[in-house]
Amino acid sequence: MKKSILIIDDEKAQVDNLERYLSSTLDDEYYIFTAYEEDDILDKVENSYYSLAILDLRMDDYDIDGISIAKKVIELNPFAKILITSAFTGEFYASFKDMLLSGKVIDTIDKESFSIFASNVVRAIENYHNEHFNSDDSVQNALLENYAECKNLEDTYRKGVKFEQFVALLFNSMGFDKINRRNIDKSRNEVDLIIRNDVEDSFLNKFGKYFLIECKNMPKANVDKNMFIVFKNKLENTANLSEFGIIATSGGFTSTAYLEAIRESRTNKKVIFLSNRHFERLIFSNDRLETFKSFIDEQVKDN
Repeated sequence: MKKSILIIDDEKAQVDNLERYLSSTLDDEYYIFTAYEEDDILDKVENSYYSLAILDLRMDDYDIDGISIAKKVIELNPFAKILITSAFTGEFYASFKDMLLSGKVIDTIDKESFSIFASNVVRAIENYHNEHFNSDDSVQNALLENYAECKNLEDTYRKGVKFEQFVALLFNSMGFDKINRRNIDKSRNEVDLIIRNDVEDSFLNKFGKYFLIECKNMPKANVDKNMFIVFKNKLENTANLSEFGIIATSGGFTSTAYLEAIRESRTNKKVIFLSNRHFERLIFSNDRLETFKSFIDEQVKDN
């Protein structure tokens, strides 16, 4: 995973100043992006992935506050940690003390003079990433925990949502930073996940700007021919925004689905299948992106 930092504050000037300071102080391994408007904050928290969220607690002009945003970060992105910054930490302490005990919040930093505040933020960022972030075990454990949860949930709707979160996190761990969930594309087709293909990889760049993913959390059932056809039609109707699709399932695939995939492989639109055996290999891989590419090689060759 990249060292990606999301700065969240309701004051644009504060966001801009901190972004400039961090960009000029931290090394090039860090990717820094920001959100200061309410809709943009919610969109980036839900659809972008990051190793650290720098979060202001008090947002007087919005319906949301830092506590509710922190809870959403914890729910949607178990890879991420939170750095709380505020001039009002004492006021909110009772609300976030459980987060401190959980280990999700790495530090709280008071907003004082900007130079002192910004240097304290840099120190906290570097300490966290140097000591904890590069542990692949933590990424692997987060993936395993999420996969187990999405398999074990009883509620059908929650199973589907959790499986989408797992797949999104899995692709994030490969280096894909922009992943949108439950999108209606330009043809009004609902798709579970859209991944922006902006990794620097000449092999993957051949497959277009976006990947479409259909998530099927059906551990006791198989994806059949008709499900494949419905998804392939969605891919065909994207007005050339996407050339590549993935059907991910916690179950399996019928022989008729495989046969239909072979029959349709002559077209420019490519679809590959991911199931339990693929997830296991990806979770325990030392290079998930290369492992994913090997699945493409195998299935394109077979087709």
